[in-house]
Amino acid sequence: MGARIEDGARTRVFRALEAVDGESDPPDAGPRTGPRSTERRVVLRRHHLSHLPRLEVNASIFETRYAPGSSPVHCDGMCCSNGVKLDVALRDQILANADLVQRAMAPQQDRDPSGWFEETEEVDPDFPSGRCVGTQVRETGCVFLDAERRCVLQSVTIAEARPGFDLKPFFCSAFPVTVSGGALWIDELCLEAPGGCCRPTPGGPLRVVDVCETELRHVLGNEGLDELRLAARE
Repeated sequence: MGARIEDGARTRVFRALEAVDGESDPPDAGPRTGPRSTERRVVLRRHHLSHLPRLEVNASIFETRYAPGSSPVHCDGMCCSNGVKLDVALRDQILANADLVQRAMAPQQDRDPSGWFEETEEVDPDFPSGRCVGTQVRETGCVFLDAERRCVLQSVTIAEARPGFDLKPFFCSAFPVTVSGGALWIDELCLEAPGGCCRPTPGGPLRVVDVCETELRHVLGNEGLDELRLAARE
């Protein structure tokens, strides 16, 4: 589930999150017109993202709240509608296993590997190789989304059940948690999520660490998640 959303699909800025400190600016926000917040800066160092040794934590991680029963496991694939950015190394791995992906695809999906990814690569230090590329998007969503709104890359990964073999893009597994500009955020797309999934509820009793434990562990690893939990208690 989930995605690091294509730039063109960002219809709201992160600070539109009602539950997030209004002084928090995303890395791609426009010029500020008021004073910057003096809130403490939390930096994680025990996580397993080796390409980002100092991972700053945005206030959205601490301030976003959810209603009881909210969980990413209730995902309906809405977050897959606009494609995702992935490391170019993973793109190459997917293409190397194109036969497995093609067999998992529904009849109406595009089975031509040349149409699965955008042609232009981007420089982005949030990815391990420093470069990323987007998946192609069709009328029904990401090219890898089948008729039942299931990710065929995830289906292949589960079917193969090989240690270390994972074709699902990092930010899909992380959603609604994301990394942008070297910082940990809650993705703005969760504002459009269905109720019961990962849409925030201002004033709700549950925190990000309560609702998104699996996703945070995917991004940070066990030690990084423990470090974040400690910071959340302070």
